[in-house]
Amino acid sequence: MKRTYKIIIISTILMSSLLHSGCKKGWLDVNYNPRELTNTNATPNLILPPLLEAAAAIPSDFEILSMWLGYWAGPALPPALNLTNYTNIPSGSVPSQTLPFLEDKATALGQDFYLGIAKVLRAIAWSRCVDKLNDVPYSEAFKQSILRPKYDDGKSIYEDLMKQLTAASGLIKNAEVSKNEKIADADIMFHGDKVKWLQFINTLKLRLLIHQANRLERAAYIASEIQTIKDQGSGFLPMGVDGAVNPGWSLTIKVSLYYGLYSSSNNRGGSRGDLFSGINSVDLAHANEYGLNLLKEDNDPRIGFIYSSVDKILPIGAPDPFPQPGPDTFRGSRFGLPINSFQYPYQNRQYLSAVGGSRNTDVVSATSAGIIKGNNMDAWVITSVENAFLQAEAVFRGWLSGDPEQTYKTALRESFRWLNVGGNSNNPALSDAIFDRWYAEQVSNQRVNWSAAPDKYKLIMFQKYMALNGIDPIESWVDYRRNGRFPNVPVSVDPTRIGNTVPIRFVYTNDEIITNEANVKALGEINMFTGKIWWMP
Repeated sequence: MKRTYKIIIISTILMSSLLHSGCKKGWLDVNYNPRELTNTNATPNLILPPLLEAAAAIPSDFEILSMWLGYWAGPALPPALNLTNYTNIPSGSVPSQTLPFLEDKATALGQDFYLGIAKVLRAIAWSRCVDKLNDVPYSEAFKQSILRPKYDDGKSIYEDLMKQLTAASGLIKNAEVSKNEKIADADIMFHGDKVKWLQFINTLKLRLLIHQANRLERAAYIASEIQTIKDQGSGFLPMGVDGAVNPGWSLTIKVSLYYGLYSSSNNRGGSRGDLFSGINSVDLAHANEYGLNLLKEDNDPRIGFIYSSVDKILPIGAPDPFPQPGPDTFRGSRFGLPINSFQYPYQNRQYLSAVGGSRNTDVVSATSAGIIKGNNMDAWVITSVENAFLQAEAVFRGWLSGDPEQTYKTALRESFRWLNVGGNSNNPALSDAIFDRWYAEQVSNQRVNWSAAPDKYKLIMFQKYMALNGIDPIESWVDYRRNGRFPNVPVSVDPTRIGNTVPIRFVYTNDEIITNEANVKALGEINMFTGKIWWMP
């Protein structure tokens, strides 16, 4: 019998009640049971924080795609997992039913700021569903009278989500803040800052438009929506500002999501575990030789921030399952390669690179560097790095004004700043200096330097792929698929794999197929390797 890759939550997440306005302790200090909330006492200020945290949550497909896309490779994965051989990776197609509940409650109470945020969360959740599955129940979802909702096509869902985001901008811009009870506390992303919410909405809109950029027939639609963004007037989130949440994580209550899942120094729990193999998410978050070697080949200073150095150096003459270039302080694994621990006793977590910054067990400070910056680090929805690359592509395509070369360099520079390569986030010039020196050294490197690159678009896409390593493999998967499988990441080397290319979609869950069989069958045969998402050319 084949083992299946099942990831379960082994820590219970208890959301917490809102403290008085201005309290510094945050949402996690006083716990409440969300199941005890009723339609009467479940007010928007209690409903919103868990939904914001869910928007920034890290689903199990974060790990799956990190390995599929060449970023990570679990060193101890046994063969014949559906993770490594691409057999039937399921994904649910419907977000939390609490989303429409928040919209209804905010509408009934006349709390337009909450209603606008609810519409933004709708766009985030549903666009991710479409990006994974294409057709999903949308217009008939959550309607109690409809037990078997129809599946709407992905394009129509995207277009409605853009309308929802436009409506959200108007609601938030014109909202009377005083009517939105405790919005500054309940909004664990921007704390009731209207301008940042409007900028975030525009940034999210740009993400959705970029997804469909390679569909030529969408040009007129995209131009119209870009003009709507310009007319709105708030622009995008500025560099250095993430769309990220933080309810008040700490070592004594509950650590930050990413830290809990992937830090090799985390002793506080919060990771995911596989019942069959005993492997948890910390084991999975180790370097894939592909992503690691790209950094080595380009002498990229970010290597020690995207990945950690090894805990122990491989002994001289020790058996190695495959050769790896230096430096030997950074070593990776090969995705899907079955490792015989008796033959290769050093191919384990101590001798392999983990996620960069993972030794940082302290709270976030100006010296925190790498991806993992501390046990109370923010959980991001859209980072400033992705935002910068979205704008770089938009300028390159002529959607936005600006110099394509400079916006590309700004995006690449933002990656160095976000990782705090210079070691002091209060002085980003330190990171800039390291970037400038490296960029000048790579004057002939077609994968780095604008002047040297024959294909400027592929240059932007390649460096975006590099910059999102460990940060957002879901978005990298979107780029990979819309750009004709670029970059050419290697497939799993699992001898039992069922395909010779990286899958381009997920499949529906068995429960969904059973309970809504007719509507699922109406979609036709679902093939992970050939079933395109609507925005793919």
